[in-house]
Amino acid sequence: MDFLRFSPLRRFEAFLMYETLVKKKNMAFLFMALMIPGSLKFLFIFVLVLKLLPADFSDRRIKPLLSLPFSRTEIFVYTFLFGFSVIFFASVIGWALLGRETPFELTKYFVFYAFYFGFTLINSLKIGDRLNIPMIFLAFDLLSSFIAPDVYGVLSQYSPVYQHNQPLSLLLAVALLLISALVFVFGRREKW
Repeated sequence: MDFLRFSPLRRFEAFLMYETLVKKKNMAFLFMALMIPGSLKFLFIFVLVLKLLPADFSDRRIKPLLSLPFSRTEIFVYTFLFGFSVIFFASVIGWALLGRETPFELTKYFVFYAFYFGFTLINSLKIGDRLNIPMIFLAFDLLSSFIAPDVYGVLSQYSPVYQHNQPLSLLLAVALLLISALVFVFGRREKW
């Protein structure tokens, strides 16, 4: 049977098999770490983002990924869904075992994940750096409440960490995710 005629669910399953085969040690550790409740989970989500598609560009593993029979759009969507499924299933298992969080927290994790997935991917594609600029932005976002309370009042409304106005934070995260998708799909300048 021709691979291109498979249903999208079967294609996603094939992509999941590839990703878990290539990144099994990192994903196993991150899955276990994401079961831990609390604000430390945001740090592990950030590390998860760094291990996905931006890592493939920075570590020059994008060529084998692009040689697979997936379109660039499918690679982007499947990678995003793979990362979020790791967060979702680890959180659900953590809630079942430890029971300290609510399902409302999952929305916060999605906003944080979507924002940093898009932000880090754009940095990897355009600047070639997946770690430094997103890390500086995350540190500034975390420290803004201590450094400048006036700036914090404005930034916390759409901050991916604080999310005081969650619909606005979600809108910003989805907009950045869509921009990164357009840059990934239409900006074909890989460095082999």
